[in-house]
Amino acid sequence: MAPIASLLPVSQDIYRKIVFEIDDGVIGIDKTGIIRLCNPSAERIFGWEPGGLLEKHLNVMLPEHLHAFHARLVSGFFSGVDEARYMGARTAEIVGRRADGSDIHLGITILKTSTASVPMMIAVIRDISERISYQRELLRLAQTDPLTGLLNRRAFYESFAARMALGEPAISSVALLDLDEFKALNDRYGHDAGDETIIRFADILRQTIRSADLAARWGGEEFILFLPDTSSQSAVAVVERVRAAFADAVFDWRRGGSGSLTVSAGIVTDRIGKGGLDAAVARADIALYDAKRGGRNRIVRIRDPQDTVAMSADH
Repeated sequence: MAPIASLLPVSQDIYRKIVFEIDDGVIGIDKTGIIRLCNPSAERIFGWEPGGLLEKHLNVMLPEHLHAFHARLVSGFFSGVDEARYMGARTAEIVGRRADGSDIHLGITILKTSTASVPMMIAVIRDISERISYQRELLRLAQTDPLTGLLNRRAFYESFAARMALGEPAISSVALLDLDEFKALNDRYGHDAGDETIIRFADILRQTIRSADLAARWGGEEFILFLPDTSSQSAVAVVERVRAAFADAVFDWRRGGSGSLTVSAGIVTDRIGKGGLDAAVARADIALYDAKRGGRNRIVRIRDPQDTVAMSADH
């Protein structure tokens, strides 16, 4: 067996070949953040011409808002005891910057080494943008009602909880909206007509509510709105715009029928905190039932458990 010393030149050639031919990017920086080593894959990943990254500061590969953070990370890694570390986690993303200014999502393993006694940090980089995009699409599909593109019920709860984590509004409103005579529409013109109507209503909802409002398909022909920092009167104004716009919509269904539909709504306004959504929805459902029983195409609002106000379409 050949002595280890005689194998070193061959090993170095092998290592050099691996570094310069693998698909993963390899970048080496010194303590000041200057790029001293860069393989062709790293140049391809970041969109630089051959040799264009060498002797540049690592910041050219980072979004501006990450410069200070990354400088602290590099300094801490050089002075720390860890010899290797993977950057990122299931809930975190590492973002780089291409030469054209676009962002790129990365998986990075960093290693400490030295060349001629000069400490260096080696980063092995993989472009995971496609995987991140796929994961985001899966998340979107899991959170979205497939027919309307609105949030589904589960995502509505999650979005509400996220809003509450930022601070509970002093007063808010919840509205339940239900399309009137929807079963009769399905029975007469078929489920395609029902789907078309639901899609049209969802579009009206999106176009009519405010940017801070949350909208979701609650189930079937029923929809829900969370209106943060919204008084009873203001909530009625928002829902009335939805009701009026839907009443004005004219349908021409594929099976020969044409016409228009209406929607009824129940609104509750209260101090709706983190644990108060279910109670608010239950009260809004009672108000919605009153709107249906009162003749449909109307809004019923509840400002407190003893206060119910009904408004017809021509209120």
